[in-house]
Amino acid sequence: MVVYECMHCEYKFDSEKGDAQYNIAPGTTIDKMPDDWACPECAALGKDAFVAIDE
Repeated sequence: MVVYECMHCEYKFDSEKGDAQYNIAPGTTIDKMPDDWACPECAALGKDAFVAIDE
């Protein structure tokens, strides 16, 4: 399990659980997101806006 956090707004999603509210399927990791993906909370553009954190 990896938890990713947006560096701009601190939105988090757990790769194991996904986020049904934002249509992120369980098992999804940042490297599986499209290149033009944006944070669903603040619209920060790109996978580079996210970092893996320890939870």
